[in-house]
Amino acid sequence: MTRGYFGLVLHGHIPWCKKSGVWPAGESWLTEAMGEVYIPMLNALRELREHKINTAITINITPILAEQLADEYMKQRFSEYMEDLINRAKSDIERFRNDQERKQIAEYHLRNYEYILKSFYHDYYRDILGSFKWLQDEGMIELITCAATHAFLPLMEHDSGIFSQIELAVETHEKYFHSMPKGIWLPECAYRPKEYKDGKVRESIDYWLHNSGIKYFFVDSHGILNAEILEKRNEIKLNTNFGYNLETGVSVFGRNTTTSKQVWDAQIGYPGNEYYREFHAKDHESGLYYWRITDKNTPKSEKHLYNREKAQKTVVAHAHHFVSLLQEEIRSFNEQYDLKGIIVSPYDFELFGHWWMEGVDWLKKVFEFLHENPNIEMKTFSDYVLEYKEKFSVIKMKESSWGMGGHFEVWKNPEHGWIWPYINSSIKEFEE
Repeated sequence: MTRGYFGLVLHGHIPWCKKSGVWPAGESWLTEAMGEVYIPMLNALRELREHKINTAITINITPILAEQLADEYMKQRFSEYMEDLINRAKSDIERFRNDQERKQIAEYHLRNYEYILKSFYHDYYRDILGSFKWLQDEGMIELITCAATHAFLPLMEHDSGIFSQIELAVETHEKYFHSMPKGIWLPECAYRPKEYKDGKVRESIDYWLHNSGIKYFFVDSHGILNAEILEKRNEIKLNTNFGYNLETGVSVFGRNTTTSKQVWDAQIGYPGNEYYREFHAKDHESGLYYWRITDKNTPKSEKHLYNREKAQKTVVAHAHHFVSLLQEEIRSFNEQYDLKGIIVSPYDFELFGHWWMEGVDWLKKVFEFLHENPNIEMKTFSDYVLEYKEKFSVIKMKESSWGMGGHFEVWKNPEHGWIWPYINSSIKEFEE
């Protein structure tokens, strides 16, 4: 019997990079994400669907990312990028013909690159957005939106800017996915409540979400834990394993710290394991990856060679461990409150496959193990809101973000704060 739910949220965003150079900052941002993250995830979800394993993941594709993935120029650049990687892998196979270990790694790279390019053309017909839409239509995922230009909304001084960011986000989502987004990822999970400034009322961020038909969004854990309960509808105090309503009627969910640390934390996070691919060490000639992390303090020159078999065994162990964490969180909440909670686990999409090469494999294993576990079920947040909204207590939140310090210091400080008068002046000019 299901005792609770797992809600995975993947935030997909790449800044606008078309014709803005290639590497290290430029079009490679998008081409790498397409080849290492989005297409591998499509492949994993398609395989899971074929095995009748439901995932119910929430995926945010920002408007800026959507426009780039739909762009014909960027599709062609991706094809060229993959052809180049294939040629590099072939050259390395020849170069390492007398070095069996490195040759095997090069052969793995070649198989992977060829499979990704084949998938792009023959499985997804060069249409990544349409493929994600298909998965949503099949009930495998729920697609949500984000502010149009990934703007940091709380520091916008003119409401017209916030309104435009959200309205354009909704329009772009409907343009590509032919449906109204029910949820939104606020950039940097940044939230500002209603405020009174210079004799004027500034409406809360959720006021504008409600105005555009958005039903729910996410904040970091302290956004929920530091809130004030205005209307209690259950026995829960403040807990990130359940949803809440704001006075506008919009629902909000807070990040679960246990599952977050297990992936994000630099010390205990899975991606730092010794057997996983070392992101920062590349072959001096081809630029391909041949080494594993080994130890975080090991110099690049002393890293051990990557072993795919050991990495995959580690993936399985980490997936088992993660599911056991989910089970304990859900059991504890269910026993305490006699309610089916939801473990809210939001991550940057690009972590899986790009920074953490084995990340997509790990997610796939997590889904497979969850499918076998009778106590935990995957659930989209729109479905959870539909079922439990009337039981959500009404709260009032303070400002928060998932940036360092938990507030707005990362974006408003002596180093970066100078730009905000220009941004807000531009909003005013656009409004006029």
